[in-house]
Amino acid sequence: MNVLIVYAHPNPKSLNAAILKEVERGLQEAGHLYTVIDLYQDNFQPVLVYNDSIRRSDLKNDPETARYRELVRQADHLIFIYPVWWYGVPAILKGFFDRVFVSGFAYHYEGMVPKGLLNGKSAWVFYTIDSPGWYVRLVRRSVEWRVMRDAILAFCGIRKVKRFMFAGVKKSSQKRRQKWLASVYHQVRFGLRES
Repeated sequence: MNVLIVYAHPNPKSLNAAILKEVERGLQEAGHLYTVIDLYQDNFQPVLVYNDSIRRSDLKNDPETARYRELVRQADHLIFIYPVWWYGVPAILKGFFDRVFVSGFAYHYEGMVPKGLLNGKSAWVFYTIDSPGWYVRLVRRSVEWRVMRDAILAFCGIRKVKRFMFAGVKKSSQKRRQKWLASVYHQVRFGLRES
C-alpha cells in the first residue's frame, strides 16, 4: 500500500511527533511504501491567494502545490497527524486543504451538486486534543471530527475514514501517553490492511 502522511505540528518533541514516529515504525515493519509531508518543515505557505491574475479555477495547476497534489494522487491511503486547536486543524493544515484539495483536483461540481474526485482512497486521522473526551463528544458534539470527516474528506470522495482521538492530553500521564503510542504502532503495523 502506498501511504501519504500529512503531519502538522511545529514542536519536534511533542506527542504528535511521537505519534508520527510510531506511525512510521509501523508502516516500515508492515512493508508499506510511505511519504511524509511535514508542513512545518516544508515551510508550507497556507495562505490561499486568488485575484485578477490568479483565478480560483486555475489553482489545480498551481506549480507551488503540484508536488503535493501528485503525492495525494499516488496515495492509496492518507494519514493525517495534528493537534486540535480552537476545535479545528492548525492553520497550516487548513491552508494545505485550501491550496491542495482544490476544485478540479479533489472535487468538482456537477450543476449545484459537489462530486468528490479522490474516490478509492482511505484515510486515518490521528489527533490530539487537550479537552477531555466526554467534553469533546457531549458538549462540542465532536465538531472537530465532523468537519474533517464530512466537510473535507467525504466532500472530496474519501469516505472510508477512521479516527484516532487522544483526548485530555494536557492532564495525561507519561504512562497513558506510552499506552497511546503503543496502540498507534499496533494499529498501523497490523490494522492498515483492513482500512
